[in-house]
Amino acid sequence: MPLYRKILGVSAAAALTASVTRARKNARRRAIELGAPFGVLPSLPTGEAQRVGVVYNPSKPGAAAAIEILERTLAANGHPQALVRTTRVDEPGSEAARELIAEGVDLLIAAGGDGTVRAVAAALAHHEGRKPRLSILPMGTGNLLARNLYIPVSDVAACVDIALNGAGQSVDAIEMTTTSTTGEETEHTFFVMSGAGFDALVMNDTNEEIKAKFGWVAYVQSGMKHMLGRSHPVRISVDGGEPRTLPMRSVLIANCGRLQGGIRLADMTDVNDGNLEVIVASPRDLVEWGLLMAKVTRRTILGSPRIELPVIRHLVGSEVVLEFPDGAQPVEVDGDPAPSAYRISARVLPAAVEVAVHPEVL
Repeated sequence: MPLYRKILGVSAAAALTASVTRARKNARRRAIELGAPFGVLPSLPTGEAQRVGVVYNPSKPGAAAAIEILERTLAANGHPQALVRTTRVDEPGSEAARELIAEGVDLLIAAGGDGTVRAVAAALAHHEGRKPRLSILPMGTGNLLARNLYIPVSDVAACVDIALNGAGQSVDAIEMTTTSTTGEETEHTFFVMSGAGFDALVMNDTNEEIKAKFGWVAYVQSGMKHMLGRSHPVRISVDGGEPRTLPMRSVLIANCGRLQGGIRLADMTDVNDGNLEVIVASPRDLVEWGLLMAKVTRRTILGSPRIELPVIRHLVGSEVVLEFPDGAQPVEVDGDPAPSAYRISARVLPAAVEVAVHPEVL
C-alpha cells in the first residue's frame, strides 16, 4: 500500500485521488479552452477520401486564400476536388448548401462569418434524409459557433485539418418565430444565441467600418452608447409553465454561451444537451453593470459555480415564449439584425447537425 494511503487512511486517500483527478481534468479543459483558438491542438491523421462541398463568402478577408489551402490539402492527399459555391448578398448560403446536399457530398464546409455558418447549418438542420457532416472555416468577427466548439479561429490550416479529419459532434439548433406588432411572423434557425433589447440595439447600431478594421471593438463602442437606459417588462413562459414577468434591459435565448475572449455568458446549457437557456439582464446603472460584469468574469476565469444576482437571471428548458407588454423590441439572431418583435417563441431541435471538431475537445 502506498505510504500516503497508510498515513491518510483508505477513505481519505480515495477522496484526495478523486480531487486530484478532477483538478487535472479541469486544468486540461481550461488549457483546451484557452489554447484552441490559436491552433495548439495536435494535427490529425488523414482520413478517407470523401466528396467535399464548400459554401464560402467571397467578401470575407482571407476567404479565397482559405479555399486555396483547402484545395491544396485535398490534392496532396489524393482526394477529389471540392465542389465550391459562393454566397451572394441576397443568398447567405442556404440555397447553395441545399444544392450541394442534393449533389450527395459527404462533408459540407461553411467558410465565412456567423451569417454564412448559420445559413449553411440551418439548411442541414431542416434537411430530411441523409445529412453530410458540417465543417467550419471561421472568417468572421464573432465566429461564435466555432468558438463554442473550440475550433481554432486564428489558424486557417488547423481549421482545414479539423474540417477534413475531425470527429463528429452533435449540435442542437433553436427554431424561433418572431411576431411583429402587425402580426407578421418571421422564422429563424440559430445555433448560438438570439436576443432582444440592449444586445440587439448594440448589434444593430454597430459601425460596419470600425467592425471591418477592429473587429469586436466595434461592439464595445456601440455598447457604451446604449449602456444607460430604462428597463422594459418581459413575460416569460418556459416549457408551458406559468408566465412570470421580469424587468429586463436584455433577454437572450442561448443554445450555448462562449463569446469572444472566452467569456461565458450562458452557464446552464451546452451545444448538445437538448436545452436552451433564457438569460434576463436588468442592470439600471453603472454599479449594477459592474456587478453583472464581475459575475460573468468570475465564471469565465475561475469556472466557478453560478451565483444568483438580481441583475441577471437564468432559466432553462426546451421551449420558451417571450412577450413584451411595452411594445416591440429590437431583435438579433446570432449577431445579425432581425425584425423587431413583441412576441418570440423558440424551441430546441436536438442533435440537428453533426459538426467536425478536434477529438481532444469531445
